[in-house]
Amino acid sequence: MKKSSTLNPWQKLSLFLSLLVLGVSFPLLPTLSSPLLNRSILSLNFPDTGDRGAPKKSAGGGTRSDDETCLTNEENEPPLVVLMPNRENKGKTASDTPTFYGYIPTTTATQGEFVLVDADNNEVYYTQFPLPSTPGIIKLEIPKTVALKPGSYNWSLMVICDSRYRNRDKYVEGSLEYVDLAQGLENENQAQPSLEKAQVYADASLWFETLDTLAQIKEENPQEWQELLTSVGLEMLAEVPMVDCCQSDN
Repeated sequence: MKKSSTLNPWQKLSLFLSLLVLGVSFPLLPTLSSPLLNRSILSLNFPDTGDRGAPKKSAGGGTRSDDETCLTNEENEPPLVVLMPNRENKGKTASDTPTFYGYIPTTTATQGEFVLVDADNNEVYYTQFPLPSTPGIIKLEIPKTVALKPGSYNWSLMVICDSRYRNRDKYVEGSLEYVDLAQGLENENQAQPSLEKAQVYADASLWFETLDTLAQIKEENPQEWQELLTSVGLEMLAEVPMVDCCQSDN
C-alpha cells in the first residue's frame, strides 16, 4: 500500500520555519497547508486540550474574605489569570524559554511574583516585579539563562497583597510541558511573527508559541487575536490592552 505523503503537524512546523528563515516566499507553501495562503479561511481556533470556559477564580493563601482582598473586584472585571488554553492551566511548548501572558486586575498591591519549579519541586526560575498602575495583560519572559529541559513544570503567578503576611497573596497556578523539538525549531527566533506561523504552531498544539506569536502582531490582527482567545474561553480578555511590566532582572 502506498504511504500517504501528508505531513504531520510537527513536520509542517519544522518545514514552515525552515522555509521562513530561508526567505522562501509564501506562494510555495501549498505543500504545507493550502488554507495558510488564504487569510479568509485561516483559522486561529486552538485545538481542544481540556475543559474550557471562563478562567477559575484566583485563589488566596489565607482565609480573608473577598472584601479584604487587594484585588478590588471591579464590576464585570476578569479575575487574576494567566492566559492558558484550558481551565486546568496546562499548556505545551517547544521553547526552553517560553513566554507567559497574564491579566492583572485592578489592585491596591504594588508587587507581583512569578515562580517556576520542576517536577521535583526544585525552583527553576523566580522573579519579583512591580505591578502596573493600571489593569491589563502583562508579559513574563523566561530568560535564556534558565533553559528548560524536556519535561513537566509547575508555575505560580502571585499578587503580593501584604509582604508581611504572604498567606494573604492572591495567586493563580498551572503547569507546562516542554517537548524537545530543537532540531526542527533551531531557527525559530530568526523567523518573523506572522499569522501563518501562529497557525502552524496552533496545528501542533503549542500554546505558548501560538499565543506569543499572535500577541506580537495583535494590533494589526485584532480579529485573529479575538478568535484565538475565544476558542479557549478567554474572550473576556480579547480587548484588554497590554501593559508595560515585568522586565526580566536576569
